[in-house]
Amino acid sequence: MFAQFFGSFLLHKGLVTAADLTQAFEEKKNTRMRLGVLAINAGLMTSEQVEHVNVTQQSVDKRFGDLCVELGYLTDGDVERLLSEQPTDYLLLGQTLVNSGVMSNADFESAIIEYKNENSLSNDDISGNQSDKLSKLISGFYHFDTAANARIYTEYTTLLFKDIIRFIGDDFTPLGSSIIHELEAPHIVKQAITGAYNSITCVAADTAEYMAFAERFAKEEFTEVDDFVDATVGEFMNVNNGLFTVNESNEHGIELQLDPQEIHTDEKIVFENPAFLIPVSFSFGEVNFVISNG
Repeated sequence: MFAQFFGSFLLHKGLVTAADLTQAFEEKKNTRMRLGVLAINAGLMTSEQVEHVNVTQQSVDKRFGDLCVELGYLTDGDVERLLSEQPTDYLLLGQTLVNSGVMSNADFESAIIEYKNENSLSNDDISGNQSDKLSKLISGFYHFDTAANARIYTEYTTLLFKDIIRFIGDDFTPLGSSIIHELEAPHIVKQAITGAYNSITCVAADTAEYMAFAERFAKEEFTEVDDFVDATVGEFMNVNNGLFTVNESNEHGIELQLDPQEIHTDEKIVFENPAFLIPVSFSFGEVNFVISNG
């Protein structure tokens, strides 16, 4: 999930376009990590040193790693360790952007350093999907710490993104949230979570994006929005919200239940309490997720 938020960071900084990210998320499946990017990420080499090795390779028939050792940039142990590590998604994304010429090694170096510093992340923090670091990243990105129910918003959204990756795909970019009091869209699925506290959750999108989202979840194609498409989007919400209520019970002893879903077509929903609108840009378009708690 760090790859998606790193992509959002690059987009916000103007280093890439939405189209660049869409293409990179598709191409990263076939991207092979290069030692130079791994060394830059680990802080063992600078982008200038990597470029020096690249240029030197043009005149000598030696592997990149051997040249790095020969030039004194890395040790044999460094090369062995870097090559043995499993590349993470955010590194694959960065490597893809470098391969395509969207970013240079220098761009990647400055971006990853700034990204880690802004979010107080170490290499170990973003080598996996540690829940505590993800939650901190998401809370800061969406400014949930200013909300009265920060924990609920943070844990709900963290789970939401995990389920999006699991059931829809990882080719998305989180966009900045906003506070809304009403929601209007061609297609909205709404579900209330009730019990020890009350929440309203929604998935909303235009027709093409709504149908594409359903196709991803159902793994089949649709020609129009019908009851089955509504039920498919609703099932994604049911799964996500059901897992959330189970987590609340198991981890916090809070008992909640799901109300029946409501399907709204070309209608406006008014929220009793302020709601967080969480837009997500997929390769097929934008889908909005909403949560209001109070």
